[in-house]
Amino acid sequence: MSNEFRPLVQVLRELKSLAHKRSSGFAYIVTEDNHSCIVRLHQGQVQEVVYRMLRNEEAVQRLSMVSAAKVRFESSGVAALPPGRAPLSEGSVEWILGGFEHDLGGQQYQYAPAATPSPPPASNGAAAPAAAEAIVVNPHVRQAVEQVALNYLGPIAGMLCQEAFDAAGGDPQRAISQLAGQLYSQQEAQRFSEEARKALAALR
Repeated sequence: MSNEFRPLVQVLRELKSLAHKRSSGFAYIVTEDNHSCIVRLHQGQVQEVVYRMLRNEEAVQRLSMVSAAKVRFESSGVAALPPGRAPLSEGSVEWILGGFEHDLGGQQYQYAPAATPSPPPASNGAAAPAAAEAIVVNPHVRQAVEQVALNYLGPIAGMLCQEAFDAAGGDPQRAISQLAGQLYSQQEAQRFSEEARKALAALR
């Protein structure tokens, strides 16, 4: 992966090239605001997009708003979509594999880091809340949840766990609920939640 952010159109052209080569694997995209996106390719077919706890059509729609990103591709023989998961819609696939040129192709983009917003003033003399980046999660707790999530979410489990713990403010129970919402059936979500909570209980 290049250390330099590039216009999103260039990143999508690289995905298009991988598809033409009938590649299988996972494209790991990091956006300029430090969010992660994973695109699943199997024999050149774009099968799934996950971005900021969103999946497929919603993920593609949010990704289309990104200005710059960088990408790393990891070839994998297990990139086929698991049974029971709905594939990416034909319209979204067409956009990723060329339709983006109409929306993004003419853009001239020069990367400049966004200004860091000033924290809101503290009320009643109380200290301002810590930034989300300051959240510290017990690595054993995170690892226990991630190991269970791997069985349900595959290689994207690590990224989704990071997003879930961030969104949950480091609370493992809330993170488990966030992850359960990514699964495709109520039964699967319930099994995952039970297994994850058992894994946490075993740490005590």
